[in-house]
Amino acid sequence: MRNRLSEDIKGCEKEIDEKFESILNSLEISTEKNSIIYKQLRMSFIEIYVMRYEWMRNLIQETGRDDDDFRREVDKKLRMDLFPELQKQSSSEKIVHEKEIDTLQTTELPVFSSPTKGIQTTPISECIDSFIENRGDIKEKTEQSHRSRLNLLIEDFGDIPIGSITREMGTTLKSHIVKLPRNRKLNPLYRKYDFHELVQMNVRDIISTRTVNEHLSYLSSFMEFCKNHGYTDQNPFTGMKLPIKIRPRDERDRFSELEIKKLFNKDNYIPSTQIHKKRYEYFWVPLISLFTGMRLGEICPLYIDNVRKIKKRWCIDIVQEEERPDKSIKTLSSRRIIPIHNTLIDLGFLDFLQILKKKHPKRERIFEELRYIGGSYNKNVSKFWNVRYLPKLGLKTSKKNFHSLRHTVSDHLKQKGVEPHFVKELLGHSSGEGEWDRYGKNYEPEIMFNKCIKRIVYKTSQNSSVDFRRLKVDWEKIVN
Repeated sequence: MRNRLSEDIKGCEKEIDEKFESILNSLEISTEKNSIIYKQLRMSFIEIYVMRYEWMRNLIQETGRDDDDFRREVDKKLRMDLFPELQKQSSSEKIVHEKEIDTLQTTELPVFSSPTKGIQTTPISECIDSFIENRGDIKEKTEQSHRSRLNLLIEDFGDIPIGSITREMGTTLKSHIVKLPRNRKLNPLYRKYDFHELVQMNVRDIISTRTVNEHLSYLSSFMEFCKNHGYTDQNPFTGMKLPIKIRPRDERDRFSELEIKKLFNKDNYIPSTQIHKKRYEYFWVPLISLFTGMRLGEICPLYIDNVRKIKKRWCIDIVQEEERPDKSIKTLSSRRIIPIHNTLIDLGFLDFLQILKKKHPKRERIFEELRYIGGSYNKNVSKFWNVRYLPKLGLKTSKKNFHSLRHTVSDHLKQKGVEPHFVKELLGHSSGEGEWDRYGKNYEPEIMFNKCIKRIVYKTSQNSSVDFRRLKVDWEKIVN
C-alpha cells in the first residue's frame, strides 16, 4: 500500500476516494468536497486505510495484538476519539497504575517526564501564525508570500493537527505541487479552480522547478520550526527538493539590442505608456531599470527626495527609511547610491521631478499614482509591462518579463568586461566576501558612474546606437 502511494498516487487516491464516498453515501451524509471539513475527514480516512493494511500484516504475523490495540493506535494517531469506550479504564487497572507510579516515585532514580503531545494537536493555521510571529517585523508582502506557500498544506489536507503530518503526506503534497500551473491565483484560466481540481487538470504550463523548490524550502523551514517547538516529531520535507537542470542565469533572458530598439521605439512606447493620462510610471520605470539595473520594487516606491545631488553628481539613493514603512530594501547589500545615467537626464527626468514639485508642492512620492497593493507598489507596472506591452510587441516568453531589464544591464556590463564587484554593487548584490562586505564602504558616485553607468550604451551594430532621444517630451505641458 505504501509503495502504491509513492508510485501511483493518483490511482491509489482514486480507489480510496471511491471507497470513502461509498461509505458517506451509505450513511446518507452529503458533503461539500471543497470544504476544509471534507478534506480533513478524507485525509483521516486515508490514514486509517494505510493503518488497516499495517494491521493486516500484524494479524498474519500473529504478533498477539488484538482489535483494541488497533483502535487505540487509531485514536492515538488521529486524536479523533473514535473509540471513547477505550478511554474508560477499570478501577482495578487504575489502582495498578497508581501503585506503579507510587513505586517509581519512592525510588531514588531520577524521574524523566516525557514531553507533552498536547500541542501536536494544534491546527496547521495556528502554527503558521506562530511561525510568522516568530519571524519578527517582516514586510506585508513577505508575510503574504510565507502564508501563500504554507497554506498549501491546508489546501491539500485541510486544517488538520500539525502533528499528524507524515512523510507520506509530504511526498503526496510534493507530487501535487509539481502539477500546479503558473500564476494560478492570477490567471483567469485557473483562479476559479481549487487546489485539487488544478492538480487533476494536468496543465502544460506548470510552475518551474525552482518555484517548486522554493515552496518545499518554505515548508521545510516551517516544519523545522514546528519540530523545534514541539508541535511535531518530524520534518516531512527534509531532502525533498528537485534537482535544478538549468543554471540560474539561464532562467531569465536578457533583451537583445534589437529588442531594446523595438521596446523603446517612439511609435510603440509613447502611445502605450499613456503619459497624457498621468501614467508617468509606465514611461519612467522601465527606462530607469534599463539604465541602472534597479529592481521594480526599488523604483516604484521612490520618494522625490531620494533623488539628490551627491558630490556634484545626481544620484538615486536606495535606502530603507523607518518613517516610510511602505518603502523597504530587499537585503542589506541593496542599500546603495546609483548615479543617474545621462540618457535619463537628457530625457528630462530631473526636469520632470522639478515640475512635479512646482505643480504639486505636497507631493512626496515620484509615482504617487501607483496604489499600494499586496505590500508593494509594483502590480500596475508589472501588469503593464508583462501582460500588455511585451505581448503586444510579440516579445513575451516564459523567460522574459520586467526582471529581464535588470538581467540585460548585468549581462551588458559583463560583456564589456566590467569587473564583477562593480556590477554587484550597482545591482545591490553581496560581493560574497565577508570582510569586504562588512568593512568596505560603497564606491563613490563618480567611480560607479565611470566604471558602470556611462558604459551602459546599447548598440544595434558597431556604429549604430539605440536612439532614445526621440522619446523626449515637453513635461511642462504633460504634467498637470
